Amino acid sequence: GAPGTAKTSTALMYISKFSQDTMLSKRLNLSSATQPLGFQKSIEGEIERKTGKTFCPPGGKKMTVFIDDAAMPLVNKWGDQITNEL
Repeated sequence: GAPGTAKTSTALMYISKFSQDTMLSKRLNLSSATQPLGFQKSIEGEIERKTGKTFCPPGGKKMTVFIDDAAMPLVNKWGDQITNEL
């Protein structure tokens, strides 16, 4: 949607209705300076390793990740947005 049409506000109001006893939420704002490693570390900072390659939110809860401005990361010379490829 166009800028200023309350997309972020609408999503945050929806997320605020989740029960904090069973659901965690994480909001990430992307920009042209967002790099894949920083994006990955932001996600990994909120989860814990269970076994092997299995990761999940702490406390047996579920998690919703809201990514704001997903179209903002830098587009490279091949037309890719490598941050969004994660």
